[in-house]
Amino acid sequence: MNSYETSATVEDQGRVQVVGVPFAAGTQVQVTISPKRASAAEFTAAWQRVCAELRSRSGLQNISDEDIREQIDRYRAGQ
Repeated sequence: MNSYETSATVEDQGRVQVVGVPFAAGTQVQVTISPKRASAAEFTAAWQRVCAELRSRSGLQNISDEDIREQIDRYRAGQ
């Protein structure tokens, strides 16, 4: 099955327009919509902001990125 991936911006009233798809008019297509993932650079910048915020708190100045990751993993696992 051929697939086509693109991105779009949600407009007023939840409208999303996709123009120029490589399918003939009248072709039925399946549509899945999800928020766009951050780029690697955006993710890295956000991670650095989180780490800096944590390290600005009393008693956490020396916490490592690995310690932060482990805490997040434990939280997600419900521990």
